[in-house]
Amino acid sequence: MHFRRFFAWLIACLVVAQVLSSAEEKSPAATGKDEFVGAWQLVRVETIRPNGEIIYPFYGKHPQGLIVYDASGWMSVQIVSDPQPNVPKADSREEFLSAPASEKAAAIDGYYAYWGRWTVDTTKGTITHHIEQSLYPAERGEDGVRHFVIEGDKLTLTADTNEMGERHQRKLVWRREPESKR
Repeated sequence: MHFRRFFAWLIACLVVAQVLSSAEEKSPAATGKDEFVGAWQLVRVETIRPNGEIIYPFYGKHPQGLIVYDASGWMSVQIVSDPQPNVPKADSREEFLSAPASEKAAAIDGYYAYWGRWTVDTTKGTITHHIEQSLYPAERGEDGVRHFVIEGDKLTLTADTNEMGERHQRKLVWRREPESKR
């Protein structure tokens, strides 16, 4: 009889230990997510060509942007190019929609945004943006894998890409907004 009670107690302890272990593994700190949670201001975007040359083909030398990661697994990013678009001068969606197509195209050419879920793989040093909606319809449903480095208040995300007829690396450097830290 004591053996059965002991065995039942042992099984109960093992189940509790497994539940606690699983909960710990899924916490933001255990998955590496805690380091990302918050708002980050864009510092710079560089395109690094195979020969090492740094160019600024899409966003210019001084773009502005914000990337936000929340603890529940959602993220969003917005980038405005340098120089910033200055047309159309509409101050409402209705006015924007009735603006000339060339002005709307200029506004879209100078802006980039998407949102979705995010996951981290600390063993590979990658963060994946699971894009649900994007300014570019073809990106919807894509997984954007970026290598990451966090040093102090800086987050560097890099991705290999094939654009402009060549393979190169896109490097985005972000600075954590102090008041957004966890």
